[in-house]
Amino acid sequence: MIYRGHMNRRWTKFVALGDSLTEGVGDEDETGRPRGWADRFAEEIARRQGGLRYANLAVRGLVTAEVLTTQVPAAVALRPDLVSAIVGMNDLVRPNLSLRTVLRDYDTLLDQVGSTGATILTATLPDPGAVLPLPPVVRSRFASRLSRFNDHIRGSARNRRAHCLDLARLADGDTHAWSADRLHPSPYGHQVVADEFLALLTGVRSDRPEPRPADPPHELAGLAPSLRWLTTTAAPWLRRQFGAPVSVPNRAKAPDYLALT
Repeated sequence: MIYRGHMNRRWTKFVALGDSLTEGVGDEDETGRPRGWADRFAEEIARRQGGLRYANLAVRGLVTAEVLTTQVPAAVALRPDLVSAIVGMNDLVRPNLSLRTVLRDYDTLLDQVGSTGATILTATLPDPGAVLPLPPVVRSRFASRLSRFNDHIRGSARNRRAHCLDLARLADGDTHAWSADRLHPSPYGHQVVADEFLALLTGVRSDRPEPRPADPPHELAGLAPSLRWLTTTAAPWLRRQFGAPVSVPNRAKAPDYLALT
């Protein structure tokens, strides 16, 4: 049975752009394949309207300029009527950041995908410093940079009539929404993002939300857990960020649609 709720239009082709958040890192299935909020959201739209063609082009580790050059042309060629674009975290963690350049690239990205006439979904970025054992000075500087970025995202989305989800508000301090690495959402967190995008776009909330876990996936309180996280998770992640590009096997790299029903 097709369930439409209060949805007053039908989308035929949805393309998701971005980095590890949209690829689905932190929400892997039993085979290790990323699922993530975009898959969950696309599946729910397909269920409610009776079908959807969906392409996830997101690849972990990419900065905004790389998403602009490697994903946007493929997205435009697919001629979608619904596009999501969430980028920026991999830019913001880099010490030698030109925020002006990143914001310019972000605006160009929205303009180019908007040229298709598609409805655009975007989002502010949450602050991982809220749940990470970072030194106060580092936490404060990153929070300031993130705040400037998010303010621009809100204004840019408003000027382009894009739908902007305030992930910065949603993930504020909720340890259940983060996976054990504290860098990516948990399955619960990805489902929350999917549900909130559904509500933002359609005015309808999910009728089968992900249960909130009884306990956070990993506690970082205390010196020993914090040091363990820094050596086993943070340091390898930073090496990957600043090292040579890694080719990540991903179902998203083929610029074609998957038919969902």
